[in-house]
Amino acid sequence: MNDSSIPAPERRARVNPNRIDLELLNGAVDIHIHHAPDLYARIQDPIELAEDAKAAGMRAICIKRHNFPTAGLAALTRKIVPDFDVFGSMACNRQVGGVNPLAVEAAIKYGIRQLWMPTIDSANHSRVTGSVGQHGRGLTIKGGISEYAIKQPPIELLDANGRIGPELEEVIRLVADADIILNLGHTSFREMVTVAQEAKAKGVRRIVCDHPFFLKLTVEQTIEIANLGVTINYTAGEILPRWWRASMSEFSDAIRRVGVARCVISSDCGQLHNPPMVEALRMTCQLLLEDEFTADEVRSLIQTTPAALLYP
Repeated sequence: MNDSSIPAPERRARVNPNRIDLELLNGAVDIHIHHAPDLYARIQDPIELAEDAKAAGMRAICIKRHNFPTAGLAALTRKIVPDFDVFGSMACNRQVGGVNPLAVEAAIKYGIRQLWMPTIDSANHSRVTGSVGQHGRGLTIKGGISEYAIKQPPIELLDANGRIGPELEEVIRLVADADIILNLGHTSFREMVTVAQEAKAKGVRRIVCDHPFFLKLTVEQTIEIANLGVTINYTAGEILPRWWRASMSEFSDAIRRVGVARCVISSDCGQLHNPPMVEALRMTCQLLLEDEFTADEVRSLIQTTPAALLYP
């Protein structure tokens, strides 16, 4: 094989044998990336994300909006950027009726591969960020949100007796039947444990807990969640400046304590104050290497395990 026939990322890695960070992007999968158009200003749209990811040798991305399903945009992006996998998702926030089995059923039929429990509209999100329906500093909706929206109660997944309701039971059944990712969203530790236990009992095989540092979970709580069969998604956004939640040593230590095989890495980027997705992932790979993770461990975090979660 001559050099010109080698895909660009592999060619670059061969020319620069010390750039393991770049080589690790070959086959990478990002299960959590935000994009334009959105209610918030975003740094890239799905086409730009797919083009950059494909050029870096990545395998797939799962695009996310807090307020609206993304399966349609994912399908269009796949047509515009061929030979690269883009998957859609939906978050169970107010704009889709919260935990709404009708919206979930439709989104699954449209082809989503990941369903988030409530994020910005969850009661726990307001406790963590001090903001309802937004993120506060660094990620707010231009013009704010209406008085009507502000008055809507945040979403709790458990009743006064600590049980889930019939709507969530039906949503879990739909997720199990479709064999897609159930992401625990921005919910509380108590909610996560209850929902994960119920989901496992109903046959859900793919469950993810996002950015535990952002949600202010302790490592002990995170391990307890992982022990239920949940994959822990540590994100670049947790160690980037605006929402800095952990030092790199704390980040690496948590992954080791939870166990590399039970974790994935995603960017959770798209915000104007964070680097573009590909660079955020590259930086995170490099930082993990500097913290003495092996290349195979990083491949597990950014390639093997996220692909096993995302692909049917």
